[in-house]
Amino acid sequence: MVETFPGALGELRGGTSTGVALSTTAAYIPIPKGTNHLFATGRNYSTAVVARIGLCPWLAVFKTQDGGATAPTEYSTEAQDGSTATSITLSSQGTAAQGDFLYVGAHMPFRGVTIDVDGANGNASTLTVKYWNGTAWADISATDNTSAATASLGQDGTVTWTVPTAWTPTSLRTAGDLADSFGGTGFKYYWTRWEWSAALDAAVTLDHMIALPPSVSYYELVTGQQFATRVQFGPDGFSAIEALTDAGTANLVVGYGSG
Repeated sequence: MVETFPGALGELRGGTSTGVALSTTAAYIPIPKGTNHLFATGRNYSTAVVARIGLCPWLAVFKTQDGGATAPTEYSTEAQDGSTATSITLSSQGTAAQGDFLYVGAHMPFRGVTIDVDGANGNASTLTVKYWNGTAWADISATDNTSAATASLGQDGTVTWTVPTAWTPTSLRTAGDLADSFGGTGFKYYWTRWEWSAALDAAVTLDHMIALPPSVSYYELVTGQQFATRVQFGPDGFSAIEALTDAGTANLVVGYGSG
């Protein structure tokens, strides 16, 4: 997969030669940095009638370990750059009582996050995800599929929820969590705040955090049909494609254009 796309105006590039293998379990295909045009075609259907695709909103990711007393650490790029050479570091991330939070937000609602864990957590700890309901942080009732033997972020997986009707876009400044002087905290996004019941261990790192599209009413492609759209990679845009089949298997051939 191409990780960056600094090509000249109008340049075209592709992903794999045969396409990304799809099944009824969703695959997540990173969109390279610099992409302005996206193309996708389904092929090699076996039992499948359609390939289903959705666009994953770009995530803003900020970490604080002191209740926002100092500038948070931003991991938005590391979360979505398609590279395993960069990581989100959550070593010894503490509890809400200690002022330790991970803020994850996007310009549009999202129904969860898929996470690629590099350094797994071994400490027993439960994740609570909260959302801004217009006046306060409220429990979003997340299902944490990264939990292994009661340790959140103990394995790769998704953290999912039903998109709340009361979810309200705000800035972390307006919510009162982070100071006005910190860069990025003024983004008016659909924010979530991630809190753990006990400190994570010192080895916890994540390779990727990718948002799940807000709806499972996917765009559907019959065999040979092409999907083409302009797309903005980055803030207020998108970072990846969620793709799967209705049954059986298929391949999704993906291309990218610049300019």
